[in-house]
Amino acid sequence: MTFATAFIHRVLNRPTTVPPSSTDAQPHAGNIGPNTDSIVQANNYISSDFVETPSSREKGIPVDYATPEKDSIQDIAEFENQALSDGQEAAQLPRNAGFLRSFSSIVCIIIGTGSLQIPYAFAKTGWIGVIFVVLSALIGSYTGALTIRCLYYQPGMRLHSFPQIGRAAFGPWGQYAAQFFASLYSLGTTCLYIILAGQFIHGLVITLGVGLSQKVWMVIVAVIMWIPVAIMKEMSEAAILAIFGLLASVVVIVISTVMSLVDPYTKMHPADPAPDHSIAIGIGIPVALSSIVFSFSGNVVYPHVEASMKKPRQWPMVVLASMVFSAAAYLLIGITGYWAYGDQVVSPVLDSIPTGAPATVAKIMITLHVIIAAPILLLSFYLEIEKQWNITAERLGKKREFIIRLAYRSVVVAIVCGISLAIPYFSDFLSLISSLACVTMYAIIPVTCYLKLYGHRVAPWYEKIWMAFVLAISAVACVWGSIDAIRSLIKDAQGN
Repeated sequence: MTFATAFIHRVLNRPTTVPPSSTDAQPHAGNIGPNTDSIVQANNYISSDFVETPSSREKGIPVDYATPEKDSIQDIAEFENQALSDGQEAAQLPRNAGFLRSFSSIVCIIIGTGSLQIPYAFAKTGWIGVIFVVLSALIGSYTGALTIRCLYYQPGMRLHSFPQIGRAAFGPWGQYAAQFFASLYSLGTTCLYIILAGQFIHGLVITLGVGLSQKVWMVIVAVIMWIPVAIMKEMSEAAILAIFGLLASVVVIVISTVMSLVDPYTKMHPADPAPDHSIAIGIGIPVALSSIVFSFSGNVVYPHVEASMKKPRQWPMVVLASMVFSAAAYLLIGITGYWAYGDQVVSPVLDSIPTGAPATVAKIMITLHVIIAAPILLLSFYLEIEKQWNITAERLGKKREFIIRLAYRSVVVAIVCGISLAIPYFSDFLSLISSLACVTMYAIIPVTCYLKLYGHRVAPWYEKIWMAFVLAISAVACVWGSIDAIRSLIKDAQGN
């Protein structure tokens, strides 16, 4: 088996998912407060790579299964799939999402606004950005599989979210760090959606004589986003939104690609010099790389999407298909956009294409997309809070649970809207969120927590090299990209 074949086989055939046990699925009765029983139970196993179970003894599989030299991938998969099946019959989560619905939920989150800034990222890096898109897709497929495997590191039990992964791996401080970056990603990206939708709607209606300002439209967008998050309770209920959001994104990418080919910069501005196209621009690589990573970041919703899957063992293929589809779409819009507008391209790319019916349709579609995608992101944040604080109908009663859930969800939307109004700089705010939160959630937390939970022996030497490479480029993109984005935000604020 060649290096590449072994690596792909190892990632895609890792046992990742089965329905959770009843001990982890149901909250305990008592006063409202963090439900930490399962977290504490998980934390008790940090010091051990493996706990022997009756299933392992019956099958005669070595206890030190994490040592790849002694056990084949097939043996490990057979053992873990059996061990993780403990408590399957008692599972309570509504696992009813098929492959397409799960695929749509992921792609809807990562492909929308991310596609609009890929040409601008190419303008920052040059044509070498094509390599970064492919590399980011590979990393996203890998860390997406690791994320879900971390949820099942303890045989017979499933963790719920990134904060629980962080606590199981690194204790309370790991939980706090994971909670911070997960919240920053979910809420920060929602802020971006509000800014972008308000910007597009204002630009569309101002020609019709509607005098409302962009900030007023941002408030209206936030209210529209609030409606589904007030109604929907579980991630599985958002599946239909994800499908419509995916279709809207495809329409936007097709329109942008066609318009870039039909009306490039030289045709729109024949008197101006042709825009520059570079092979590589070193100074722009870190911040552009972080923006490209943002375009593949959806890890924060992965635990909730996987929890709703009818066939959770399909997860590795779902995340791989999502990354391949997204990478193909990004290369299409990125290559054509950079070819057409070169270093003159702006973010979002729809502001570069000529005004007219196609641009109007694209802006309407992307506005619909972000309004649809935001509730899915917010749901991942809400579900984490509700599990931590035991906000359930069984615990509080249907009426009281609904009132509490509606109240705190409404407050969160109001806070996010306020932040969006205070920082209306789409491009620079996108760079900051993608550099700080997305890179951390996308690569750093999954890899470090996986190594901590499973131990370094679980990975062969070539995978350890790959992990080190992923962590290195992620650290550069996070630190350097964040510094550059903060400087740009300060400059924007001072300019206004």
